[in-house]
Amino acid sequence: MRHFSENGVTDVLINLHHLAPVMLREVPALVPKGMRVNFSHEPEILGTGGALRRMAWFFDDQPLWVCNADILMELNLTPLVEEFQRERPLAALWMVPDHGPRTVKVEGGRVVDFRGGGVTFSGVHLMSPEVLEFLPGEEKFSSVIPAYEQGLAKGRTVLGVQVPGARWADLGTPEQYLVANGGKSIFWPGARVDDGARVEQAIVTDGVRIRAGQTVTGMVVPPDWVLTAEEHGWMPEAEAVEILPARGSDRTFFRVLDPGKSAILMRSGQDRPENKRFAHHTRFLAKEGLRVPEIFKESHDRRTLLLEYLGRTHLLDRPTTSNTREALSLAAKLHKISTWQSHSLEAPFDAKLYQWEHDLFFREFLKGTDPFKGTDPFKIRHALAGAASRLSEEPLVLLHRDLQSTNFLICGGEWVLIDYQGMRAGPAAYDLASLLADPYVNRPPELQWELLDAYNGNMAARAVSEAAYRAGVVQRMAQALGAFGRLGAMPATRGFLRHVPAAVSQIAAFADDPVLQSWSKEFLERQTHENPLGYLA
Repeated sequence: MRHFSENGVTDVLINLHHLAPVMLREVPALVPKGMRVNFSHEPEILGTGGALRRMAWFFDDQPLWVCNADILMELNLTPLVEEFQRERPLAALWMVPDHGPRTVKVEGGRVVDFRGGGVTFSGVHLMSPEVLEFLPGEEKFSSVIPAYEQGLAKGRTVLGVQVPGARWADLGTPEQYLVANGGKSIFWPGARVDDGARVEQAIVTDGVRIRAGQTVTGMVVPPDWVLTAEEHGWMPEAEAVEILPARGSDRTFFRVLDPGKSAILMRSGQDRPENKRFAHHTRFLAKEGLRVPEIFKESHDRRTLLLEYLGRTHLLDRPTTSNTREALSLAAKLHKISTWQSHSLEAPFDAKLYQWEHDLFFREFLKGTDPFKGTDPFKIRHALAGAASRLSEEPLVLLHRDLQSTNFLICGGEWVLIDYQGMRAGPAAYDLASLLADPYVNRPPELQWELLDAYNGNMAARAVSEAAYRAGVVQRMAQALGAFGRLGAMPATRGFLRHVPAAVSQIAAFADDPVLQSWSKEFLERQTHENPLGYLA
């Protein structure tokens, strides 16, 4: 508001949704002198296009500045104004050349493609009121980009203006907020940090106390910001809540800290029915002698659990051969459980589930691209079906189903198994491939064969053949790539895309079908030379 006020703006309309009451309470004291502020509240998110349609009453016949609220913006607005006055375009967009997703193509100062790549749209536009002509007629969710694309199709001009010396950063997530501040921890006024506490790349807000001996990272907020009354009642002495990173499911995790201990609060959404089984599986595995988190409190109605805090060290943090052997031993103990047939599980691996994972791979990973070049997609499907057929010949054991390195924690020198809510019967080769070929670690093939020999030699009740393991790697990596594609499409979990090359390289190393070998090697060559994160980035 100060920046636009200094550039002659007198009237502002602020769109509200998340934390609207907080905005209504706090913003009036921040308004620069001489500026008038209005608010527009969206009960449901409408997107930029839908919000502008809702705000049509605010438009007059003059150009309008539109600015995303979750960005850092340091620039001289004059170049955008001058270009707008000279060209009289539909809009003039501030473009950033060397940060962000770089999805916009600009030629001669004019946008020619919003999906062609080159520069990043900053979220700041100087817009003609004529944009309303290209927005949906009713208030519904829409981006503003299709409106601009319609304008381009009808011969209108959208300018892409770069401003030398300007500074821009996306502040839409806590991680981006930290990066924009140089990666250093940020302490809001009113935060309390005792001597002997450890704060690592964290945002510590007001009303929080971090005591000696406690370590926090990420976003740390007061309990009443995120806990319900019931949840707070489980740990009434709580002084801080650390919001833990998204793990790629519809569950959210919080670490609740009080003066004497920590605990993990896990909330499950309704998208995945298997989440309801976490507590059920935890008690079953504990009874069978596996080390799993202790459950302190449970709310069935709210789908919430309070769990033992097991520290921060995953197998991913210490992926040594000896540690991996210990994790394998725990996996073998899981596979040897014989009472699973009397325990309520998810549907076992069968042709339908294998096909579902193949569909995920095609729908989420290969969507909207030209990934095959000279490879027939039907041949890829046939090759994947061959791997599934080979796995179908294997005997069924109790599977974790997502046995990657992040699902082993070390606590007090002991490895603990977590995230087994999708537990079901299936071939041991699938779990082994999940662990040994894990793209988060990207172990070389020779080490994987060595570890498979160790599993077969003195851990397993039944050996897993080389052919079954190869099929397991192909099947699991197809599933992982599908998941990476889905998660990579969302800003909060876009970081999963960095694991794409490793997953494809595992297929290249272990697939015995020439079609998969050819496709994976070609993909790796293309992403290496054309784009280090692959086509999805």
